[in-house]
Amino acid sequence: MKLFLLPAKNIFLIIFVILCACDKVVIERSTPPLPVHQKDVKPGYPVQLGTIRAYFGDYYRTFSQTIEQVQPVDSFSNEYCYGYCHGELNQINLIRGDSEFVLEMYIIGYPLDSLPSNQPVPPEYGKYTEIQFHPPGSWGWGEPDFYSMAAFYGEKLFITDKTDDVLTGTFEGTLTSSTGATIPVTEGEFKIRIFRKYMPCGSDTIK
Repeated sequence: MKLFLLPAKNIFLIIFVILCACDKVVIERSTPPLPVHQKDVKPGYPVQLGTIRAYFGDYYRTFSQTIEQVQPVDSFSNEYCYGYCHGELNQINLIRGDSEFVLEMYIIGYPLDSLPSNQPVPPEYGKYTEIQFHPPGSWGWGEPDFYSMAAFYGEKLFITDKTDDVLTGTFEGTLTSSTGATIPVTEGEFKIRIFRKYMPCGSDTIK
């Protein structure tokens, strides 16, 4: 019986193929980066009457819709409530929305005609501002998409002019949610005509 012998070079070739076949094949996959929103361009014209606008992160939003459907002119969205009920009532509401969000800004404790129009404004107890930002269906703290910020008047929100009850001003700051998420707000400005509503104790009648 004759043994069949392979040439030495063929033996080395077979061994090489076997060894290569035993190697693990590694496929490298790279996760594509998430799309980055390029910062919106701010409009080049002055803020329009009835409007609040600002950068929310890199998104520039313009709010011009009132939250009421029945009384869009003389409404809760732009009013100065005053009166006396177990203390003096002074509250300015500056509220507008867009197709996705509502922005609420409140100035508490200042009679409208005594609002300081020059900075700096000394902090005073009970006189402050609050800003709220949320979708139309989320109206309270605790909702994950409800953001807010509060500060003394003149720190984050400031009235620069109030001629003929048209309030013009600026705002900025960092909005925070109950989950700790934040939204930086920059270059905020507004121009809204407010309506005066006298609201004595036990009545919401406009006088």
